[in-house]
Amino acid sequence: MRIACVGTHLAAAFRRMGHEVLDLHPPGGIVDITALLDARGFAPDLLVQQETLGARVILAGLETLRCRKAYWAIDSHLNMHWHRHYARLFDVAFTPHLSLFRALPPQWRHPRPVHLAMSGHDRPWRPHAQRDHDISMVGVLDRHRPLRGWLADLLRQHFGVQARQGVPFAEMLRLYGDTRLIPNESIGFEVNFRLTEGASCGACVLTPDVGPDQDALFDDGREMVVYADGLDLLEKLRFLLRKPDVAERIGRAAWERVQGQHLPDHRAATVLRAMDEAPDGAATGADGAEALWLALSHKQRGGMLELPPGTLAAALDALPETPASLAARLRAAAEPSKGQPPLPVRETPALAVLLDRLLATGAHADDVDVNVAAAGAALVRGDLKAAKPFWYRLHQARQVREPEKPRSAYHACLLWAELLRREGRDAQPGFTYDPQRHCPEAAFEMLVLAQRFGGGDLEWMRGVERLTSRRKALTFYRLGILARLALEPGAPWRTQAEFGLTSLRAYRVEQGLHELAEAGRRATADGQERAFLRLLDGHGPGGHLRRGLEAPPAASSPTARGAGPDAGPNAAPDAKADISPEAASAPTADGDGRT
Repeated sequence: MRIACVGTHLAAAFRRMGHEVLDLHPPGGIVDITALLDARGFAPDLLVQQETLGARVILAGLETLRCRKAYWAIDSHLNMHWHRHYARLFDVAFTPHLSLFRALPPQWRHPRPVHLAMSGHDRPWRPHAQRDHDISMVGVLDRHRPLRGWLADLLRQHFGVQARQGVPFAEMLRLYGDTRLIPNESIGFEVNFRLTEGASCGACVLTPDVGPDQDALFDDGREMVVYADGLDLLEKLRFLLRKPDVAERIGRAAWERVQGQHLPDHRAATVLRAMDEAPDGAATGADGAEALWLALSHKQRGGMLELPPGTLAAALDALPETPASLAARLRAAAEPSKGQPPLPVRETPALAVLLDRLLATGAHADDVDVNVAAAGAALVRGDLKAAKPFWYRLHQARQVREPEKPRSAYHACLLWAELLRREGRDAQPGFTYDPQRHCPEAAFEMLVLAQRFGGGDLEWMRGVERLTSRRKALTFYRLGILARLALEPGAPWRTQAEFGLTSLRAYRVEQGLHELAEAGRRATADGQERAFLRLLDGHGPGGHLRRGLEAPPAASSPTARGAGPDAGPNAAPDAKADISPEAASAPTADGDGRT
């Protein structure tokens, strides 16, 4: 075949398989792919684009390109808010995070996602006896990565390990090849590069349990070591330090798995096999234009793209009206430039016209996207009167006769958050939501907006707790909410136990054990000791939680619900139960291409 590769490292693998390959690496931004191919005189049978972790490329003109198209979405856990639209321009969407695509509500889901993790590296085997480092950690430490900061603190406190930042890629691989044990932390509880990089170098990687996407790559206990929380990690690190032969056996098995199944040639073969089996399905014509402009809309809203003024609104207006394009038009009309406050609805003519037309015609009354965009445009202005009709008309279209009445802008946000949560629209990973200007699209964004109107009461905190219980990526914010809920008068011991378990998952081991011990004492006093022990065994079936509580207390113990006066920059959330605008966002990739 003639294969056009855009930003992918698979070009050499395709050539080794006998294909004619055009290897393109355009700069970041919007690139006219048809013009680029015409300039090279290349008419491909297949186009393969890989998302690069630096400057990201958006290909314009895909909807007119007559060939098969594949997109490798490497960073879906940080960019799903625009990936879900852009992926429609391809016949197959490949991703390391298949579970994230499958968890999307049906309206947001690509019909043919295929699991394809990042490839490993062809590295020589080096026996562990020849390695100089027991434990190494490489990764960016900043305010966007609080859990990683606590992991670094834990490793320094218990093993004297100093985390390294800003390590060039080749040097990092050399370090991993000189290390026996690599603890992994994933920013959104997703499969990440550190896992395949460490395995490529034959190190024994200890990684959190992120589910089936990770299980498809390596076998727990044979090729990697999965841990449940910070306490479990400490226990397993100590065991592997005592049993270096076990660590080497696991590292060797992982290295062999990489060499046999996870190199670029294997990834290239998977792409071609999946493309051969999948039917044509890429969006073309008007559908393709919509997919492109919805992706660009989300990138601009998230501050990842700067289009000339008026460009986006004009392009959206030119699209055939669908619920998705109409919701995007509402947001484009409603959201001011960064730093500018939103004007009242009646002082925003383009928005007022759209809202009036929707109410007059009843168009798309049963569509969640349209109604939440319209209501959100009003709520971000604190205009309950303008927001209410869209709440009622959605329920009337769904034949819900008496929905709960929004009592205030704050209460309306809570109602919409619960509705969106039930619809499976929990959050948009990677989107930096600003409650001062952005129309909320997801449940977590509605809760952030609610806080602007006085959130912080028990109803709001319980809404945040329900939502974060379903999203491991929101562990940091869950920790702060549980800290406050555990202090509420009459809070059950189970809430304190959940706070302790969440603290352990966030690598706050001393605090977690302290809270669990207190919860255990309260449960025993209530005659529920057996229920408490069942809870421990459910979250720690291997017994590490029981062993942790039975061990002598550490020399230093945490204070109350916070991290203490000497906690430093990685202190735990305190009991104020606050979530800032950044609570609904996720960080970008590290400068060296790892998260």
